[in-house]
Amino acid sequence: MKMAKGTIVVIILMILSGCLGQTQTLENLSSSEEYVLVTEGNDNHSYQFWNTAPMSIGNFSSINTSEGEIVNITLEITAFFHDPVQWDAGFVNYTITHGNETVFSTTLSYNKTSYNISLNNITNNLTVTIQSNGSDDDTTAEPGDLFIASAKYEVYFIFVE
Repeated sequence: MKMAKGTIVVIILMILSGCLGQTQTLENLSSSEEYVLVTEGNDNHSYQFWNTAPMSIGNFSSINTSEGEIVNITLEITAFFHDPVQWDAGFVNYTITHGNETVFSTTLSYNKTSYNISLNNITNNLTVTIQSNGSDDDTTAEPGDLFIASAKYEVYFIFVE
C-alpha cells in the first residue's frame, strides 16, 4: 500500500512538473532583464590657441567598456573659433569609434551643444579622437580660439535572470 501511494505521488509530480515554470515570451524576457552599472567616468578635453598663425592639435583617449554591453554618454562641447581675414575659421572635430566603425562624429566652429549618445552591443573599448585647428588673432579683442569637450559616460551590463 505504501508503494502504491508513493507511485501515485510520483506520477502526479511528474505530470505537474512542467506546469510550474513560466513560458518564455518577449514580455517575460524584457521584464527579467536588469541593467547593472559596471563603471562610470568622465572624459574631458580642452585647448585654447595662443598662436598668431593657424595651428592644429589632436588627442586620442579611450573609454573603458570592458564587461559592458550598453554605453550612455552625455557630451557637451563648447567651441569658439573666430573668422580671421587671412585664413579659414578654425574648428573642433569630436569622433567616437568602436573598432573601425565611427559611431558618433560632430564638427563645431562656434556653438555650445549637448548630445546624448546611447550605444548598444559594445564589445571593445571606445576611442575618442579630437582634432582641432585654430589661432589667436592679435588684431581683435577676442580671446584665442578654444574648445571644451566634457563627456560623462556610464557602462552597463545586461543581467538576465
